Amino acid sequence: MAWSYGYFTDLNYTHGYYPEMNPAMLRLACLCNAVEPQLPDAPSYLELGFGQGVTINMLAAASSGTYWGTDFNPAQTVEARKLADASRADIHLYDDSFEEFANRRDLPDFDVIALHGIWSWISENNRKIITDIIRRKLRPGGVAYISYNCLPGWAPVVPIRQLMSLYQDYGGGKMSRPIEMIEGAVQFAEEIAKAGSYYFRDNPFARHHLEHMGKQGRNYLGHEYMNAVWHLEHFSDMARSLDEAKLTYVGSARLLDGIDAFQLNEEGTRFVSQIGHPIMRETVRDFLVNRRFRTDIFAKGARPLPGREHRDAWCALAFVLVVPEIDVPKKIMCARGEVALPADKYDLILEALADDGYRPKRVEELLKHDKLRKLKPQDIVDLLTVLTGAGFAAPAQGPSETVSEQCRALNRHILQRALVSMDLHHMVSPVTGGGIGLNHMTQLFVLATTAGKEGEALANYVWDFLDSTGERLVRDGNKIEAKDENLKEIRILARKFVKFGRPLLQALQIIDAPEGGGWSNEAKR
Repeated sequence: MAWSYGYFTDLNYTHGYYPEMNPAMLRLACLCNAVEPQLPDAPSYLELGFGQGVTINMLAAASSGTYWGTDFNPAQTVEARKLADASRADIHLYDDSFEEFANRRDLPDFDVIALHGIWSWISENNRKIITDIIRRKLRPGGVAYISYNCLPGWAPVVPIRQLMSLYQDYGGGKMSRPIEMIEGAVQFAEEIAKAGSYYFRDNPFARHHLEHMGKQGRNYLGHEYMNAVWHLEHFSDMARSLDEAKLTYVGSARLLDGIDAFQLNEEGTRFVSQIGHPIMRETVRDFLVNRRFRTDIFAKGARPLPGREHRDAWCALAFVLVVPEIDVPKKIMCARGEVALPADKYDLILEALADDGYRPKRVEELLKHDKLRKLKPQDIVDLLTVLTGAGFAAPAQGPSETVSEQCRALNRHILQRALVSMDLHHMVSPVTGGGIGLNHMTQLFVLATTAGKEGEALANYVWDFLDSTGERLVRDGNKIEAKDENLKEIRILARKFVKFGRPLLQALQIIDAPEGGGWSNEAKR
């Protein structure tokens, strides 16, 4: 058997950051489900299958905890270690197989064991090894985060994956380079659809999915579809398989997934409310929304929070916006479609969070805020949950100087990398304890700011870089060639960055704040 055990390693995995894996988000998800979040401020954290290592490195840099991880692709481990070398955080990265890692004698017990996606792509034996690692090495009170492809949503797509796998084994795939093989596999499936396939005629979702695949990155398609194993299961099967590890289901790490108003219509909400057993209820919800991907949190020794403790735990939390107030949309997309955020409530909470230069604010402070006096305490909790679940806000922490320096070091590395690559789309914030999404243009503005550029010089810095690399801005789908037109667009973006983006990045400590900025004494308490 090859060292890869059938896992697709011909192309490296994507450079994704997954905010649900942040310990702060795991604590919040537990709290949203009225379960005590028994995670310390400095957790011992394990990620199994860390890919390019973006998530684990950002979490380690923004935390005073200890982080461990393994990914048996040595090329990806090399890339992950470059990020670790930059931050010098307390992080231990290996290229062990899961079996080799499980047999290590230097492993501590962990507060968090996390795995993103890999459960769907590994053998039954490896799934058993992971379950055993969780059983032996997850501390009582600890949480396991497992995201995976699930049924029923993937059911119509199974035959497409089979076609691509057959092309890889018996078609032109064996004689092709990786990218060509993936292109050929997608084209092969498209040709079958065009040849009058009754399967694609009778399954319009499969046809739609095939069209969508043609637009997706080939590295992603390779890791999603070309592995020897493609394991799909219902939530109930997952919950049952973790029984022997003494785990209890808590809820989804994606907060909006747990809010029926954002997932179900009125009839579905009424139907689900009549189901008492949590496993049955969650399975039915998957059928109602045709779920394809789950981000489950399980706890070893889940303790329900009584009402008073639950309220006190919420009051102790702090939150911060992670996108400028002006960029928060009035509607968001979710399982039931487009849902409006009522302005009479959301505008108020956004204004309160944006006050005082986006300074992080505790819930107890927000409950007393002049702009929020008309809202009930539960309204404020619900609004913060939705804004955080939608990616517009995040739990906040008061970072130590060590954590702040680790983040500064990693961000310097990311900014230098932005001069030669566009593969990293996040920078790390010591305030949120994790990554913040910043596109390449914004990273260039941050670079210009750290170089002391202001006003016209800010736009000129970005243009000079784009011109030196042959890059151009795109407007209405068309590349802008003229220098004057590019500069015009860059100036517009620069003014917006200075007015809205930079103050927020200063509050998040991604950019140095002016003297006196940052946390107030009240927020730090």
